[in-house]
Order: sequence, then C-alpha cells, then structure tokens
Amino acid sequence: MICREIKFSLEKMKKKQKPKIAIVSLTSCEGCQFALLDLGEKFLNLMEKVEMVDFRLLEDEEDAGEKLDIGIIEGNPITKENEKTLKKLRERSKILVVLGNCAAMGGVPEIKNYQEGVNTIKHVYKYIQGIENPEIKEVDNFVKVDFTFPGCPITGKEFLKYFPILLEVAKSRDFSNMPKIPDQPVCVECKAKGNKCLLLENKPCFGPMILGGCDAVCPTARMGCQGCRGLRPKGNIKAMKATLKKMMTDEEFENVTEIFGLRDDIEEKLKM
Repeated sequence: MICREIKFSLEKMKKKQKPKIAIVSLTSCEGCQFALLDLGEKFLNLMEKVEMVDFRLLEDEEDAGEKLDIGIIEGNPITKENEKTLKKLRERSKILVVLGNCAAMGGVPEIKNYQEGVNTIKHVYKYIQGIENPEIKEVDNFVKVDFTFPGCPITGKEFLKYFPILLEVAKSRDFSNMPKIPDQPVCVECKAKGNKCLLLENKPCFGPMILGGCDAVCPTARMGCQGCRGLRPKGNIKAMKATLKKMMTDEEFENVTEIFGLRDDIEEKLKM
C-alpha cells in the first residue's frame, strides 16, 4: 500500500514537472488542429513531453485556468467572449503561439471586411436586429504574439520542427532563442520538387513574395499560390504586382488577396 502511494506521488510530481500547454479555439474551422492530429503517432509522441491542459479535440476536462508554458490559439477573436478567452490565455502563458492563417492574417472571415457591411449579413440572417457584425481583426491586434505557425492549414512537419524549440524557450525564458521561419519564397520548394513555374506559363502565382514552408503544395497541384502563409519580410511586392498585372486585372488581384487576408498586408507594404 505504501509503495503504491509513493509510486502515485512520484508520477504526480513527474506530471507537475512537465511543461503545461493549451490549444484553444476561437471562431474557426479547427482545420489547423486537425492538421496536428493528422500527424498521428508523431504528434502523440511529442505531446507526451507536455501536460495538455486544454485541447477539446482530444479531451473534455474542464480547464482549471492555471499558468501555462505555452498557449496556442487558433481562429479569429470575433465575439466578446473570444476576446475575453484570448486575453486570459495571454495572461496565463509564458509564450503565446498563433496557429494558422485565420488567427495570423484574418483568413477567409476577413473577406467580409471588404463587403457592404449590413447588406452582406442580410444574405445570412433574415432579421439583423441585435446581430453583431464586427470588423475581423488578427490576434496581434488584441495581444502580443510570440510565434506564428502560418498557413491554411498549418504544415504539420513545421510544427514538429519548431514546437520543441518553443518548449526550450519557455523553460529558459530566453526569448532571444525564439525560432524564426527562414525568409525564403515558396518558389524554392517549388523548384526543389521539379515543378514548371506557373508564371512562365503566364498563370498567376504569388509564390515569389510568399513565405515558404508549405512544400509548395498548391503550385505542385498546378494551382497558383494565393498567399495563405503571408508575405515574406523581404519580398518585392511592387515587382510582384507589376508582373501579375500582365496576367490578371486589378479587381482579380484584389479578390485573390482577400481570400486569406493578404490584402491589408500588401496595402501596408506598398505605403512604406
């Protein structure tokens, strides 16, 4: 009986020593979280190194609201409740990580920012009285973000690569060791796969100005990159837009850049 109690106490202490993390959903499709589950055993093995405080796709226990080493957020803070959840997670977390395009760039929901406001929601709701219709904003408009996993959805392999580094940063509290995704375009991966350049075929593709790391999945399927991973820090936006002008109208360019919330970032870069 005593041995059993000692064993239980040791296991409890061991559990306490594990870094605590939470994966929290705001308004989203949760596709990025399913990208993690698609990793299967690799993801589960990685999660053995941590104590999962909250992740509703895997468990349904109540989150006690304790301090976290890493808080991970997916989706848009659209509702007041979303904002409250986000701010509380930031307060609890040593490191706050954004998961995916919606949280990082506004994503597909941000398209409505460019529509006709009240007239747009009339297509969804018969009676709009009392229906809130806030502007869609990225997570970093509300709280400080320490690291972003870009994409729609995120790349599972990228999560496996950088998450252990984030755990080390949380442990040491040395934020100078925060990982950085290399500033290289989607084109690097496209060329490595032996793909023929879509731009050379006079087909629109945003690859040269978009941050790589997705394994060029869209161009490999002969679909032009639409920028779900966001702009490269050193991407030449003006040159890219001038090139694309030969292949698509200004209206078509704006429509594509609205899909993943890229339009705002491009407009801001062009003003600089």
